[in-house]
Amino acid sequence: MTEKPLPTPDAELHPIVREEEAILVGVREKLAASFAEARASTSTHDTDLVALRDEIADARMEDVPALVAQMERVQAVAARRAESQGALVDPRSPYFGHLHLSERDARGAVRERDVLIGKATFVEGGLRIVDWRHAPVSQLYYRYPEGSEYEERFGDREVEGEIVVRRTVTVIGGELVRVQAPQGVFVRGAARAWRELGASHAELAGGQGSALRPQDFKRGRLGTGSTDGGRVDRHLPEIAALIDPRQFELITAPDAGIVVVQGGAGSGKTTIGLHRMAYLAYADRRRFSPDRMLVVTYGAGLASYISQVLPALGVDGVDVVTFQDWALKERKRAIPWLDAPVTEDTPSVVTRLKKHPALLHELERRCAKVVDDPRARRDSRGVVAVWAELLTDLEALRAAFAKVDVEPMTAAELTRAHRWCSDRCPVVSDLDLHLRAAEDDAGEGDEPPADDDVRGERGIDGQLTEEDERASLDVEDDALLLRITQLLRGPLRKKKEPALLAHLFVDEAQDLSPVELAVLLEQTTTARSVTLAGDTAQRLLMDNGFLDWRQTLAHLGMSHVAIEPLRIAYRSTREILEVARYALGPLADPEPPLAPRSGAPVEAHRFPDAGAAVALLGDALRPLFAREPKATVAVLARHPEQADAYYEGLRFAEVPHLRRVRSQDFAFKPGVEVTEIRQVKGLEYDYVVLVDVNASTFPEDDESRHLFHIGATRAAHQLWIIVTGQAPSRLVQPSLLDA
Repeated sequence: MTEKPLPTPDAELHPIVREEEAILVGVREKLAASFAEARASTSTHDTDLVALRDEIADARMEDVPALVAQMERVQAVAARRAESQGALVDPRSPYFGHLHLSERDARGAVRERDVLIGKATFVEGGLRIVDWRHAPVSQLYYRYPEGSEYEERFGDREVEGEIVVRRTVTVIGGELVRVQAPQGVFVRGAARAWRELGASHAELAGGQGSALRPQDFKRGRLGTGSTDGGRVDRHLPEIAALIDPRQFELITAPDAGIVVVQGGAGSGKTTIGLHRMAYLAYADRRRFSPDRMLVVTYGAGLASYISQVLPALGVDGVDVVTFQDWALKERKRAIPWLDAPVTEDTPSVVTRLKKHPALLHELERRCAKVVDDPRARRDSRGVVAVWAELLTDLEALRAAFAKVDVEPMTAAELTRAHRWCSDRCPVVSDLDLHLRAAEDDAGEGDEPPADDDVRGERGIDGQLTEEDERASLDVEDDALLLRITQLLRGPLRKKKEPALLAHLFVDEAQDLSPVELAVLLEQTTTARSVTLAGDTAQRLLMDNGFLDWRQTLAHLGMSHVAIEPLRIAYRSTREILEVARYALGPLADPEPPLAPRSGAPVEAHRFPDAGAAVALLGDALRPLFAREPKATVAVLARHPEQADAYYEGLRFAEVPHLRRVRSQDFAFKPGVEVTEIRQVKGLEYDYVVLVDVNASTFPEDDESRHLFHIGATRAAHQLWIIVTGQAPSRLVQPSLLDA
């Protein structure tokens, strides 16, 4: 990137900068005059209205209707006048785009005109500012580059001409601070001196194919030499070029025992987990058959990606699921009669309670006391009874939390959570009566009825009876009910046989709670062949009881298990990792990751509003896919409403291969995907654009730091940061904003 300082005297400014400053001065003068006229007109109308009011007070009864009608006309004229004067145009940032058009009419006559693109409309005295979201002429700004011919239909009128000038400008506080044109990018610095950055400053380029995709994994048999079962040296030529020696050690770790991998974004955690599964299947396919292995992760997008990668590694038929989907399926199998509705608006204080390690330990203590009681073990009624009793016993909850000093909950928080649970749990006494009735029906020496044969608390239509119609479940209850089932009745079963796993791989484990991890680990064989992979710097959930690896492993009774750190970050460049690490602030690991490659500088672009940002992105993305048709791009927002706005703007700008991802329905193919940061956990792209990185959207709290870090480190090649309209987030390095 070349940078040429420009002299500060106006006479020596670049002609483009001088022209744009002159246009802005003219716009401000006309707006000021118009607003002054509007205020004067408003004052006149106010005077007229006061006079009419006084006249009505003294008028005869038969004259009042006419005076009232005249007052209404004056009010309507005043309102229309205020609207026509451009009351919505902000003089501090009146527009962001400049078009100079040369149009031809049906007779061939040429008309030259300037059109300014903003977020409100003002047309008066030769000045034309149009709203980018609604004005048809704004299509020319988003669809055509400078120097191109256009032919469009606006309503019932055919329009054709040439885009003589097309520029994007940034006006902040009424002052011009940036001009982007095909001839170059011109920026005013802190000392008010202009400098030229060069035409390639705002360009995405050079990263095609750098992001790992499912089709990049070539199918091939693991191992070399004879076909008699492999070699002693465990050489894996197909993946040797993809991994470093430390990763290889973890992949080929002993097939028994738990491997815990802590690694930053792009360090190869998922690669290790998947290749370890492939290695185990190759070494002992009979023991590690696909139906006895399981991959669990938090997000559906990553689960979909992994399900495409595994077959390419020669491992077909392995279930790849989110924990929520897996737990729901297993709970329905273990407790088929409990079909209470699942609540979608669970308060965060209840989520914290049900995922807290204190509740895990209290469940273990309670189940140990009743495990020898035949009533508790006979069927799932005892499981639900233990669950309901605990969640409705406030004193027991207080005592349980007093024993654990991590993430404490206040007395008020416990009371609120207890009230929520008490309102929704089935009545414990009724469950106990049904349990006794089931026991009596079985008779001495008889086998107890199966779970799906017990209809004690269900009506003839199979639904909950009226007395239990309040009963409902939170999503977090599935893990609690499954854990109690395991503690009272042993591992979860499938067709009356324990459904034990030969190998379990949990990816993004930091987004699972200790309770959820305990349920999964209990379903493995005594060999405990498990891979847990995660990064505490990429937590999506701040209230799930997972603080760090050592504390979580201690709660799971695995303090002795070593944590294997990965220090090399292969996905993102040094420049991207530096920006992401800065955003983490006090949450960052004391030892920074090692990035083996450098790349394009991270750029922060400031705009007064989203319309100008969309213009920049449209200009960058359209030519990108002409140069790099296989590129993958993510435009990431924090909130769905922000993602919707950018998607509509980019669609209006005719950006090719554009997709709005709403429920992790990723295509895993080239194109531009617009979505929220939470959706892309575990995925990667050639290019990432973080939008609306403002102080209000990304404040200095832990959740914002994690989300910024996750979003930034999805980029393999280049990262852009878009700041719109207000103060930038303090998570952004100041040096980026000063550039």
